[in-house]
Parts: sequence; C-alpha cells; structure tokens
Amino acid sequence: MISATVSAPRLMGLSSLLWALAMPALAQQLESEVPHAAATSGVWSAEVGQSGQRNAHASVARKQDGLALDAALDIVRSGNYRDGSVFVERAASLGAEWTSRQGRYGWTLDTLQQQTRYRAPFNTFALVLATWPDDRYRYDVDRASAFVQRQLGNVEVGVEATLREKRAAATYAGDLGSDVSSYRSRQLQLAPRLRHQGKLGTVGTDTEIGVDLMQWQRHVSRSTEVGTSDLTRRQHARALLLREELDFGGVHAPRLLVSLRQEQFHLDPSDLPAGGGDWEQQRAWDLQGSFLLRPDISVYAKTARHYRIDDDGYTSAGYRPLAGQLRYQREVALNWSSKQRSVSLRLFSERLVTRIVFDQSLVELNQQGYAGNFEPARRDGVAIDASMTFSPAWRLEGQLQQVHARYDDYPYDGADIALVPRTLASARLYWTPPGRISADLGVRWLRALRYGNDFDNSCLAQVPAFATVDGHYGYKAGAWQLELAAGNLTNRRHYGAARACRSGIYQNDTRQLRLSARYQF
Repeated sequence: MISATVSAPRLMGLSSLLWALAMPALAQQLESEVPHAAATSGVWSAEVGQSGQRNAHASVARKQDGLALDAALDIVRSGNYRDGSVFVERAASLGAEWTSRQGRYGWTLDTLQQQTRYRAPFNTFALVLATWPDDRYRYDVDRASAFVQRQLGNVEVGVEATLREKRAAATYAGDLGSDVSSYRSRQLQLAPRLRHQGKLGTVGTDTEIGVDLMQWQRHVSRSTEVGTSDLTRRQHARALLLREELDFGGVHAPRLLVSLRQEQFHLDPSDLPAGGGDWEQQRAWDLQGSFLLRPDISVYAKTARHYRIDDDGYTSAGYRPLAGQLRYQREVALNWSSKQRSVSLRLFSERLVTRIVFDQSLVELNQQGYAGNFEPARRDGVAIDASMTFSPAWRLEGQLQQVHARYDDYPYDGADIALVPRTLASARLYWTPPGRISADLGVRWLRALRYGNDFDNSCLAQVPAFATVDGHYGYKAGAWQLELAAGNLTNRRHYGAARACRSGIYQNDTRQLRLSARYQF
C-alpha cells in the first residue's frame, strides 16, 4: 500500500502566547454541535528487571461532547552491567483537542529529561583526587504545539505551530582536568496547510499545498582548565510543500503518490561556506505507486530523494554546520496474503551522500566523538517477510534480510561499511490460546561484521556472528496483566559494536529478566 506520509518534518512552531490569545475566539467559532457520551480510560504499568532496570508508566484519557483530553507520565531507570552507571529518564505529556462539524483544534505540551552518570575512564587527573570522578550528562527537551483545522466543503484549511527547546550539559574528567560544556537551542516553526479532496472523472484526488517557516538558534559554552568559549548561531528556513495522490479505483485499484519539498535556509554569516550565498537550498521528492495483480497479490514501487540539514554543528573543527545529507531510495515489493499466510518480497537500494553521523572513533580533547560527514555509501539488498497461522492459537513470523553495504567513492571505494551485517535472520512463534495466558519465543541471528573504525577493511578480524533468544509469558486476570520477559535466554556473551580493531569492545547485556504489571481501565 502507498504511504500517504509526506517526507517533511512535522516540527512546527510559533510563540505559544499568540495561541493563548487566539484560543477563546476559535473556541466560539468551533463550538461542538455533535454531543458524545463521556468516556474515561487509562493505563498504569510498572516493570522491574536486572541491572537496576525500573520502568513506570501512567496515562489517562477522557472524551466528552467533542472534547478529548489526555495525559501521560513515564519514568525509566537503568544501571546496565557497568559499575557506577546510572541512567534516568522522565517524560510527561498533556494534550487537548476539540472537534466539531466545522473542524478541530487543539494543543499539546511535552517534556523529556535524561540524566546519565558513569565512572570516568582512567586518567592522570583522577589519580590526584580523593575520590574517583564521574562523567555526567543531562539532556532536556520541552515542546509546545497548537493547531487549527477548518473544513470548508471538500477543502480543509489548517495551521500548526510549535516551539521546541533543547538543553544539554556534560562534564568530563580527563588528563587535563574537568571539561564542562552546555548547549541550548530554540526552534520556532509555523506550518499552514491547504488540502482538497475530490474527483477528476472516476479518479479520486487528494491535493495538499503547504508552507513551513522556521527560525532556529543555538548557544554553546565550554569551560576547561585552559580557558572558556561561548558561541551563538542562528538559522532561518522556508519551505514549500506539494503533494498529490491519485486513486484510480477499479478491479486493480492503481494508486499514485507524488510529493515535492523545496527548502531554502539562511545560515549565520559565520557559518557560510566559502563562496556561498546568503541562502542555501535543498530539494526532496517522493514517487510511489501500487497495483493489484489479483485480490491477494499486489506490487509496490517507490523512488525518492530525501535530505537532512545539520542542526547541531558539533564537529571537531568547532561549532559549524556540516554539509547537508542526501539520501536516494529505490524499492520494489511483491506481496501475497491470505487468511492464513502472507509473504512479502522486497528489493531495495539506498545511496547516502555526505551522511551525518556521530562518530565515536573521533576522540579528542576528552570528547567522546564528534558529528561528521561520512563518505558516499550505498546499501543494496533483499528482504523476505513471512507469516503463517497454524491455528487460532499458533502463529509464526519470520524475516530474512541480505544487505551489501559499501562505500562507493574515494577514498574507501568498494570497502564494506563497518558494523553492518550482511545477513540478518529472525523468527518468532506466538502462542495465544483461549483464556488468560499468552507467550512468544523469538530468535535473532547476525552474520559477522566489521569493526567500528575499519573503513578500509584493513582489520583481518571481524566481530563474530551471534544469535540471541528472547521470550515473553503473559497472564491476564480481568483488568490486570502480568508479564515475564527474558532477553538473551541462552546467556550468549556477544558484542555488536567495537570502536577499533580488536579494541574498544563493549559487551552487550547478559541474560536479562524483567517482570511487569499492567492495569487498564
């Protein structure tokens, strides 16, 4: 099936004060005319596991007379297998939406806080301290958004706005002493949309036109034993979005989707490339199509170009934005499905130019890696997905994927990309008998792969292939559900990442048991 999602970011923003002033008038215009019975629902869950794993979740939602309210709270804590390591995450969200025959409007508030601490690696600075120091990280994100949609016949007019703020702080202990850095950014985005649904003869049409207006600013400061630095950067962007979907109907139900996004962004004068103009440009497009050969067999094809603009600039050369990332995709798929079985065959090809990554092999001045542009690379492969239902209680699902990932330009032309397995296979068996219990068991196997910084394939060793087994067992009693989950059941000592040839190896988790309880009302 064609995905109607447009390849454009949905982070949109404007000052929340503007929306606070506009909401009373909008509420009068969109007063609900369709009463609904009140309904309240919610979920509470808690999970405990080995290595200090603790999770808690609570959410509640209420719908009444065209008004929908929801709130959620999540807390995650983990220590993993490293001594002195602690990770804590807290997230909360609150939202409201009003719906009527004329349209709908609403707002959402989200916040996320992450804190990480672990013992600093061996260094000469730590040797002179009374207690061994910790490396500490903190990352916070706050987001507020509001939207309004109005229905005018078969035309829908809408606008959405978002304000997003990010804050990060890190403290390292290295040979030269402590290194303290902080980062703060704010993004405002406004996105009006116009959508028309209709018919052109017997062909159904869905047309959308939109504009994205963005303003982004970041401030970075750093303090070390040798000095301090402060830096502020700004960026403005404007984008035009066009999307058209055609549904021809009939026995074969052909569908076609075309989308285009043209974006211009204005960099801070200090960030302009040599010889560059005031405005840089990027273009993305997407073409998808599907066709029913028979009621149970369909074909699908896609070709697309996507881009990503660097919004961080955290590089080893200083805080300067990287070259934009370009990704070219091609995909062809054949799907067959019946009531008991389904099989999907997918051929795909992806080419990445100036890919933006966080490279942990670049360790300088106590910093554990930097963002950078990777050399052009491509990934070609085939994937087979299948499922079979043996009975109402038993179902089997499996996937086999073969990928050839390699660099295709100087200086690493032809070399395999590190940390990408050529073969990946997985299978899972589900058991859901009538009654209160359910269970599943899965296995996943990865072929041997290259070490993290082996760009030219000069390391004779490889990360060995490994397989892991996991399972779940659940018991339901009324509104309560208990679950026992186990990862790496065979306690396989393995690793899927290593920074250098036979060094910088971090083991993956050993056998991990988790017990959870869930209550739904």
